[in-house]
Amino acid sequence: MKTDPELSAAAPAEYLSQELRPQLSAIIELAERLKIKSESDENVQQILTTARGLLDVISRESAKPRAGDGAVQSPSNERCDVLYIEDNPINFASVKLLLGTKRALKVLQAANGETGFAFAQTHGPKLILLDLDLPDIHGSEVIQHLQKNPATARIPVIVISGDATPSQIERLLVLGARNYLTKPFEIEPFLAVVDEALEQNATTRSS
Repeated sequence: MKTDPELSAAAPAEYLSQELRPQLSAIIELAERLKIKSESDENVQQILTTARGLLDVISRESAKPRAGDGAVQSPSNERCDVLYIEDNPINFASVKLLLGTKRALKVLQAANGETGFAFAQTHGPKLILLDLDLPDIHGSEVIQHLQKNPATARIPVIVISGDATPSQIERLLVLGARNYLTKPFEIEPFLAVVDEALEQNATTRSS
């Protein structure tokens, strides 16, 4: 699901609250009904936990003060663990919740490629997660920009895309991506790839 670029850029908190909250509430209601019929179903419990977690993220984002008349606040230059270059709010919220709860990682979002490249320089992430279908430039261009800059060239990049074409995967790996995951991904393999990239990055920085 792709969002309206103008809406997600101008009012991400409002979008999350108005558009996604009703959908998540419906998911929770359905899962609660399924849970009554099958109390031991771990999959249903996981759906409930994830949906409620996303609602918490939406509530926190909606409650944050905003600067100016509809302007998006720029994050400070403090460092983050993971930079996720992704324009879809729900995809970002899901990954932020997952990495925050499972690995206690601080995840920052960039909603387009140019912002992602800028954030990579100013926030010094240990890992970059990259969507390919961005509103301004293709993810492959982001990788090329990162590779050309000495300050960002060594940051591992994991592509997360719905495109599972073998030629596409090979092309991105040749360009410099550390790994390539296709959507939807399974949680444990995803965490394993993230752990490996962070460990390799830590080894590279200490050498």
